[in-house]
Amino acid sequence: MNSIWGTYPWFLERGVDKIHPDDLENFKKETNNCKAFECIGEDDDFIAIKYNDRIYQVKADLFKTIPAPYFNFGQKVKLKNSDDEAVITDIMWHSTNQEHYYFLIVNSKKKSKRYLESEFLR
Repeated sequence: MNSIWGTYPWFLERGVDKIHPDDLENFKKETNNCKAFECIGEDDDFIAIKYNDRIYQVKADLFKTIPAPYFNFGQKVKLKNSDDEAVITDIMWHSTNQEHYYFLIVNSKKKSKRYLESEFLR
């Protein structure tokens, strides 16, 4: 089965009922329209979405599917313009450009630059 990925554009104004009460406080820290979550399960009331190693239960109505990223969290990658090895820490979705972008740790330092899939060696 292929993974289902999506964004979850939730903010407090959309209602706390969208997030399972057990996950609300931690999910508030994830609030970002651009984060790419993997949907890993569902039941009658909630879907389970995963961001890196964190799992949250949320209502399905705000989940917007996107293509699965080519690279994944924690994956070691090589940049085309560098010999340095990098590790993926964040996977985001650019809704206007319809593409993923990534944040990395390079040489033990978190980079603030966004990296596109086209910038990695495959």
